[in-house]
Amino acid sequence: MADVAAINTSPVCCALSAAALGLPGLFPQAMAGQVIEQPEFNLQYGRYQESNDRVAANIYQGSVLAPLAQTGQFQGNWVVDAWSGATPVLTMPAAAAEIIAGASGIHDVKAAHIASENEAPVQVMTGASPGETRYGLELGGDYFLDDMTLHGSVSRSEEPDYLAHSYHIGMDWALNQKLTTLSFGFGQDIARIEPTTRPLSRHRNDYRLQMGLSQVIDKKSLFRMTLAYSNSQGFLSNPYKKVYVQGLPADTGLINAGFAKVFYENRPEHRQQGSLSLGYIHYLQGLDAALHLDYRFYRDSWNINSHTFEAALYQPIGNGWMLVPRIRYYTQSKAGFYQVFFNAPRQDNYYSSDYRLAGFGTLSGGLKLTRERVFEHALLTAAKFALGFEYTQHAADLQLGGAQGSDITDFSYFILTASLKLQF
Repeated sequence: MADVAAINTSPVCCALSAAALGLPGLFPQAMAGQVIEQPEFNLQYGRYQESNDRVAANIYQGSVLAPLAQTGQFQGNWVVDAWSGATPVLTMPAAAAEIIAGASGIHDVKAAHIASENEAPVQVMTGASPGETRYGLELGGDYFLDDMTLHGSVSRSEEPDYLAHSYHIGMDWALNQKLTTLSFGFGQDIARIEPTTRPLSRHRNDYRLQMGLSQVIDKKSLFRMTLAYSNSQGFLSNPYKKVYVQGLPADTGLINAGFAKVFYENRPEHRQQGSLSLGYIHYLQGLDAALHLDYRFYRDSWNINSHTFEAALYQPIGNGWMLVPRIRYYTQSKAGFYQVFFNAPRQDNYYSSDYRLAGFGTLSGGLKLTRERVFEHALLTAAKFALGFEYTQHAADLQLGGAQGSDITDFSYFILTASLKLQF
């Protein structure tokens, strides 16, 4: 449930971009307190594909990093996401759905059917989308002082049903002979949501605060810790997701979605999110490799708790080549207002059947191969190429402590990335 840090995006594409950003190396990160010496140009392509002909996305990204005099640098990032395919839009009692022959949609709901809590659900998919594209642009810079680096950026993300503008400011403060670094950051996203399938125009605001600590332990080890908090207000529902609610009174304010007992979902218009991230990097002298271990705990006001465990080994294999195997496990509890369907109304009037708010776990494995080459006495001074692949299994029974959700939305996906970094 993490947000995309570089360029804000809509709830529809957020999961796709976050997944693609999961492989290291999409955007360059400047070393703290150090101006780059030569301009850098980066390009990356990512392919995201879900199983069973669900969502597929092609992600094109690029960035430019250039020095400004002796004390600053400029960075520009751009991203284009082009996605298509079918997505889950509703889960409901299988006995109440009149399925379209040979398809995953429904053409009617049996209004007379009385659903029980433990009935088998069926998943209703959208029709295969011909495609939608998101465009994002971020411009920013860094200003370097003796022991402090100041950061600032602005960004814009646009797609047919979503427009967001964001800003971020921050600082890194080096202490203890630069063995300790404290980081602070604040940002805001301002978005307008206008779905293409219904007359709706709503807004949301997200405020983000982040504090970090990086500590060099010895010549071979580094520890880092980050605390993050966000406060979101406004329209936080997915305007396309629907819910099946039985016995809903007429005066609740939920909008009917075209069938008996089927309504557009309704989430709270306020959400607080907090996380603690811990990281440890250790140089393994015997292997001439670096081991990265990371853990993240997340909790929000919707009663979702999550844990993320990740390990990666950066292993040089000679002549500028490096191999990076990686494994990641994620688990989360369900939101307090999530169910596959509702056989009775809720007192708080909040409803969602979005599988991303369910209890589930994911297990991922990936491999990345990089090749870096330095050129002497040439306009191009260095080049680095990277190719990565990651496969993820998403399932209810992978949740820590036992499955609390339904396996109806179990699926898998893979991400393929290729990147090129040029230094002049």
